Amino acid sequence: MKLVKKIGKWFLVVLGAIVAFVLVVLLIIRINSSGNEEPFLDEKGNVIPNSIAMHEDMTINGVPQRVTIRGKDKNNPVLLIVHGGPGAPILPVIYRLTGIDLEDIFTVCYWEQRGSGLAYNDSIPASSITLTHIVDDGLELSNHLKKTFKKDKIYIEGLSWGTAVAAYMVQKQPELYHAYIGSGLMANLSLSEELSYDFAMSASQKHNDTISINLLKQIGRPPYVKNSKNSVSEAFEIERQIVMKYAPIKLETDFNFIKSMFLDNGLTFNEKFTHMINSPESYYPAAKILEATAIDMNLMRDVPELKVPVYILQGDNDHFTETPVAKMYFDSIIAPSKKWFLFENGTHGVQAEYPEKYRSIYINEILGK
Repeated sequence: MKLVKKIGKWFLVVLGAIVAFVLVVLLIIRINSSGNEEPFLDEKGNVIPNSIAMHEDMTINGVPQRVTIRGKDKNNPVLLIVHGGPGAPILPVIYRLTGIDLEDIFTVCYWEQRGSGLAYNDSIPASSITLTHIVDDGLELSNHLKKTFKKDKIYIEGLSWGTAVAAYMVQKQPELYHAYIGSGLMANLSLSEELSYDFAMSASQKHNDTISINLLKQIGRPPYVKNSKNSVSEAFEIERQIVMKYAPIKLETDFNFIKSMFLDNGLTFNEKFTHMINSPESYYPAAKILEATAIDMNLMRDVPELKVPVYILQGDNDHFTETPVAKMYFDSIIAPSKKWFLFENGTHGVQAEYPEKYRSIYINEILGK
């Protein structure tokens, strides 16, 4: 009986210590959650003149959307980042922590699209979360950036789903843009999904992964249809998880990385736990609402020509947006000039995997410095 009481006492002590530790960690995070963007400082700790570090929940075409703008010198050219998904924005702090931010050579605008991101709220009707509206939002934002920073044109980079959104934007108003940059090019998602499925099945068979093989047989080869066990959305998620097993994005997220994310002042305490812990695909409604739209996207059919220079950055082991399909589109597109940059052993996140090469392409090829 004494032993039981002693164990119980020590259990309560340990539990209390764990609770105290968690509370201290949460307190530290809250102290470093002002919601004000981390400024650019010189060696003496003073804010660098003419730099900008801000975010706002901007109303674009009647809908609130989070816009973060960061740059060391507002005289630099402007770059608009169009995130992937749909419904999967990337925190600006992740760009800084992985060494892929371009804020020293551009004024960078990170745009979180309608139906996703921290400005989203339930008052936004699902019927307004469409590709057409998102493209128009992007054009409105582009014009705003052009006027705010007194530029004749801006640069635009699309990531995955964002490559298609950006392509439609440039097609509609090419006069706004210096160049189109696409990374993880979503040229024809329907065709890409078929090749992605074949890769997942082949890799699973090679590794004698019977669980994955059975799951892939269960959902069937694309185009996915609703069956007795899975919805179309679930089929996509199952296939994507298997692809990630055999072609994972090589992003190192050690303790210091996680710590720096949670101690960044750019987000409030609540925003950190909304954006960092909830996966965008499950939290933001744009992911499911725009799923059918994404599957029908075909830039070969819809955007055969862009009237600006085109730069494509693609991993040779990208099985989310299959590289052969991306190259097929690149070869067919009509543009004033175009360049193809293949990242050896790169997957669907070549910026994070090869930040030095990514930056060098911008500096030496796109800006031509």
